[in-house]
Amino acid sequence: MRAVEIAEDRSLVLVERPQPQPGAGQALVEVAFCGICGSDLHFREVPALFPAGSVPGHELSGRIVALGDGLPSWRIGERVAVLPFAQCGECELCLAGQEQVCPHAVANGVGLGTGRPGGFAEQLIVDGRMLFTLPDSVDDRAGALVEPLAVAVRAVEQSRLEHSAPAMVIGAGAIGMLTALVLADAGYEQVVVVSRNPARRALAATLGLAAVPLEDAHAVARIAPACVFECAGTPAAVRLAVELAGPLARIMLVGLPLDPLDLEAAPILFKELELRGIMIYTHTNFTTAIQLLARGAIPVEKLVTATVPLAEAEASFQALSAPGNAHLKILLDPAL
Repeated sequence: MRAVEIAEDRSLVLVERPQPQPGAGQALVEVAFCGICGSDLHFREVPALFPAGSVPGHELSGRIVALGDGLPSWRIGERVAVLPFAQCGECELCLAGQEQVCPHAVANGVGLGTGRPGGFAEQLIVDGRMLFTLPDSVDDRAGALVEPLAVAVRAVEQSRLEHSAPAMVIGAGAIGMLTALVLADAGYEQVVVVSRNPARRALAATLGLAAVPLEDAHAVARIAPACVFECAGTPAAVRLAVELAGPLARIMLVGLPLDPLDLEAAPILFKELELRGIMIYTHTNFTTAIQLLARGAIPVEKLVTATVPLAEAEASFQALSAPGNAHLKILLDPAL
């Protein structure tokens, strides 16, 4: 089986790995498409998170090709999206409906570095709880967007933003764009996207979203955003969110900076800001993401900017990391 591993020098290399076999409660999924996430770009540089030999990839769609014992409700050939976090379903948090903070979710997940091999491969093993049926109205390409869309769904849900209130999205990468699209679909009309990337601002405009360059953010912030969705994933972006948020605003930390945030306390205290982290999501959020795709609320054809073979994983990482790059979402296709 072909897969993409992180090498000792942190590059991505195409290798042959043994054919995986599902155990009890597991399924073998043949990958149709797997998206490259911003966290993949950042984490591959951190050996503690992605040791050499790790197979990344957690945004994927595919087909079940083998089943272990104990999964009578699934059938071979069924098209699925994969929830990559291994939420156990048995701990107190899961039983209380808070599986997004299950302590087992990351360590035993797929494509998340220190867990199990991910979707940058022809096939992978997943738990039965990770499987979600894709309806006929959601093709395999769209199915690879379910995971990042679920993040956006969770962020908007937890913002508790009133429909009449103004909001700002900082960062127009895949998560930022999806968050703005979820807000638009839900009827929020006062949403501004801030991005320093001209190509992504232009894409946002074609999607009917209001987008401004970084240098205009302060002028736009005169609307006093009641919620700022920080989706760029940098300490500078978080500091900007704190600076631009209106009094009593909520800041949704949806990006994932690897460096310390180094925030000033005064604006947080004087404006009584609330900072809320968003990383994972519930099974309900994942289902909602599939439903959004099924009714055509997300323009997949405009968001997926390239589809490439596994052998081009390293080149794709380089392209996505380049300043001002025009790509939004690159999908790996193991069949190419």
